This record gives sequence, C-alpha cells and structure tokens, in this order.
Amino acid sequence: MRPDLELYMPVAGKVIPLEDVNGLLAEDMVGGMGAGIIPSGDIFYSPVSGKVVMVAENLNSVAIATKSGITILIHAGIDTAKLGGRGFCVYVREGDSVTAGDKLLYMDREYVESRAKITTPLIITTPEMVGNVETDYYVNDAFVKFMEIFLAKD
Repeated sequence: MRPDLELYMPVAGKVIPLEDVNGLLAEDMVGGMGAGIIPSGDIFYSPVSGKVVMVAENLNSVAIATKSGITILIHAGIDTAKLGGRGFCVYVREGDSVTAGDKLLYMDREYVESRAKITTPLIITTPEMVGNVETDYYVNDAFVKFMEIFLAKD
C-alpha cells in the first residue's frame, strides 16, 4: 500500500519517538503523532511540499499545510521560545509556498544548546486526518524519506 504523504528529514540528526522528547507535555503532542529529531545540522528544510501557515514570532518553529490537508509543525528545540528569536533565522513567511527541501530556518545549535534543549519535535497537528504513520528511526541525513503518512479512510 502506497502512503498518501511522504516526509523527508528536515535536518540531519537522530530520529527518536515523539514520546521520548524530554520536556514535551502530552497535551503539546496533539494526538502524539510525529517524531523527535536530535539535530546534528543547523539548517532545517521543508519535509514536504505545501504552504507555510505559521512562522513563530520567536523564529523557532514553522508549520506547513499540505494539499491533502495534513499540517506539519517543526519546532526547533524545547524551551527555545525563551530565547526570543536569538539563535534563529527564518527563510520563509506565512503564505509562502514551499517544496520539500526548501530552507525553512536556521538554528545556531551551539548557542541554542547552551541555553535550551535542541531536540526538535516534528508534530502532525491534524491527527484526526491520519490513519497510520510509519517512521524510519534509522535515517539520519537531511532529504531522506523518514516518514510515511496514510490518511484515515472514511
């Protein structure tokens, strides 16, 4: 069975289960669908093609809505909002169309890691639309497919 949507690693790093992301509260997981990434790179790329529907004021997160209606949130680090945007730079604005692989944001890992956690949750914020998610926890390079999403069937 072919997936309805494929996600590519937004940054080089180690993929971990979303529930293993320390500091992420259960209510923040919006249904618990997604994965955590411990980044080894500084630049985050779009894991999917779609429209940018949110760029955080503090520059640490971006949400992308796909044509299928699935929305993906990439939140660079935990407790990084307290940095007020320091250590981050974004390459997109709300309303921009992106293709998988386009630059989304930059995180100065060294700076951020000295002040917060760099573990990055990638969360599917529309879990009601998802039937199943398959994640490859062995992928560690950017631009490699690491997640397949199967939409819920009515």
